[in-house]
Amino acid sequence: MRPFAGSTALDLPVPCTFDFNVAATKYFHALQGGEVPLELLFSGTVFPEGPAGEPRVAQVPWDREAAFRLLVRVWREMMDHYYPGSAWLCLRRDIFERLQRYKTAHGLPTWEQALEQLLRAAGGQTP
Repeated sequence: MRPFAGSTALDLPVPCTFDFNVAATKYFHALQGGEVPLELLFSGTVFPEGPAGEPRVAQVPWDREAAFRLLVRVWREMMDHYYPGSAWLCLRRDIFERLQRYKTAHGLPTWEQALEQLLRAAGGQTP
């Protein structure tokens, strides 16, 4: 791998989820504003071009990292872009199957309507 001096910039895709079983999602969602300090750790394989343009293989050392301060506003905008007006809920399979039977038995077309009806019956607030 040829060394370089200075710095370089690139777009780095960072997977994000709205899965509330993931602790980071719960943390980000709970924040009202400010910044979240992130530490990105790198390792793996890169395929740089050799001196004569030939393909090469090199390992990224396990101790490579980068710090970044993510604005909570940016995280919220991203979630609104990919999950507009929604949140993600993971259920145990047996609970999902019970909810599906309830939804079907009551002829409800959406999961939201099934949950709203159950919440109303339980005395919960719905819009």
